[in-house]
Amino acid sequence: MTKIISVVLCTSTIALMNAQVTGKVGINTKTPEKELSVNGTMKTSGMFFKDPIEKLGSNENYTFIIKSPAPENKITAYNDSFVPNSPAPINLIQYKITCDPSDKDWVNQYDTKINSDKFLVVISSFGFTQPVRTNSPDWITPVPQIYAYYNSGTWKLKADYQGFAPAANLPAGVWTLNLLVFDRAYAKEINKTQAMAASTTGAAASPLIQ
Repeated sequence: MTKIISVVLCTSTIALMNAQVTGKVGINTKTPEKELSVNGTMKTSGMFFKDPIEKLGSNENYTFIIKSPAPENKITAYNDSFVPNSPAPINLIQYKITCDPSDKDWVNQYDTKINSDKFLVVISSFGFTQPVRTNSPDWITPVPQIYAYYNSGTWKLKADYQGFAPAANLPAGVWTLNLLVFDRAYAKEINKTQAMAASTTGAAASPLIQ
């Protein structure tokens, strides 16, 4: 027992001396970067954040910290350097999809296999490699139908210039679809249908979020 107490006292004294010299304390690290640096997991009954929050240095990595509502009060932290292959709260994914040569601009359904129960997908921007035309004698502006929707548990993509197509002598077009993929733990999906009736103006009865 005497030896164990001596070791504990000796270790505590070394840590205290190091803190007095450098002004920093490290747990499971010999080179603390801040006043308290913890290399590992931590459990605490409460946490206070510095106000204003200190900005990261140019060489420092970010970490998302999310606190769940009471009574759980769970703190979840995410840092890409900790789990490099895991999805982030917000992800940018780009698909390049070559169309069927017989139609050249139609993607009727592309299954991304992204779990629709876990993620929310938004198409942020798009591009198409070929010009399109119609056989109609009228002047008509081609408007692409591009959207993401979920069905049977996964997100699907659709892209098409309905009523238009590239010329017969052109190769099949390639769609570039840039997706923003949000973890549903940090995002909300709200669907609202509103009929304008005989008017061209309208207003929501109440804000959907506030």
